[in-house]
Amino acid sequence: MENVKLGGRVALVTGGSRGIGLATAQALARAGARVALLARKPEPLAQAAAEIGDLALAIEADVSDPGAVRGAFERVARELGRLDILVNNAAIGRLHKIEHATDADILAGVGTNFLGAIYCVREAVPLMRAVGGGEIVNISSEAVLRPFPYLSLYAATKGALETFSSALHQELKPDGIRVTLLRAGATASAGFAREWDPATAEEAFRVWKERGLLDFSDAPMPTSVLANAVLHAVTQPPGAAIGLLDIRPV
Repeated sequence: MENVKLGGRVALVTGGSRGIGLATAQALARAGARVALLARKPEPLAQAAAEIGDLALAIEADVSDPGAVRGAFERVARELGRLDILVNNAAIGRLHKIEHATDADILAGVGTNFLGAIYCVREAVPLMRAVGGGEIVNISSEAVLRPFPYLSLYAATKGALETFSSALHQELKPDGIRVTLLRAGATASAGFAREWDPATAEEAFRVWKERGLLDFSDAPMPTSVLANAVLHAVTQPPGAAIGLLDIRPV
């Protein structure tokens, strides 16, 4: 039997072409929602939308560009008619010591991981208010609790996202918009480390292992675990909200 607990709802998932974003979009679509997928690269985006089928709308956009975000949400309103769920998943984690970070590295990390979420929330709130409420899920990382060297910028942007989420919870409560922070542990998400320099990655893993920052006994979680957590958060009954979901491999 088709699961229609989200029938009639519209969701938007950033970073929706692969990894946690794609798994989340698939879970929301299986639950009956129409899903807009936002991603920068057209080929994997088109493939992801094709996998989901008629319930998916592919939108090529860079969340660090406020104009592109504005255009994406305008398209969702125009073509899908409403917005009920926003999942801020898009993130990049470039591997470097901060002294070696380029201007482009810093702008990309802050722009995608933090400013992108702000831009998306700014556009989502009026659309959600128009339908009487909504759900915002911001995906964070256990890196905020154990900031790793070589990923200091990534951890800092996720820490900012967590503070932003706490403030949003209070700000948007009167509008019936629930805000959930999903803090993810190690996940087998394709693509997160695809741009890492192999030599820097070898050095970083050596340092992490020496300092006891990585537990190599725990296998990464499949992306479906995080997707199901998002689905759980956005299907809570009225009067209940999940402020924090902290999920780690065991």
